[in-house]
Amino acid sequence: DDSGKPIVADFWAPWCGKCTQISGFVNNLAEDFPDVVGTFPCCYTFVKLNAGEEGVGPIKAAYNVEVLPAFLFFKDGEQVHTPVFGYKKKPLKEKVQLLAAP
Repeated sequence: DDSGKPIVADFWAPWCGKCTQISGFVNNLAEDFPDVVGTFPCCYTFVKLNAGEEGVGPIKAAYNVEVLPAFLFFKDGEQVHTPVFGYKKKPLKEKVQLLAAP
């Protein structure tokens, strides 16, 4: 049962230059924190949401996502920690470290 696993929700868009720039860093986090940030289809704990796709708009609105990239953090089905908006490597890594803590 993976329902209690931590989740990092990555809101991005193909036209977002900063999203493209930070994607390599996010992939490195996946290697550094495999129990938190996984890649499809392995772990389902790192979820990429294309902000331009139909159906994602209500999710963006529900979590007040107005800037891309945006990273939201969930544990045990609840949002935890302050979201990270924009190209901010250090705060993103710190939040993933917190999410990885028992």
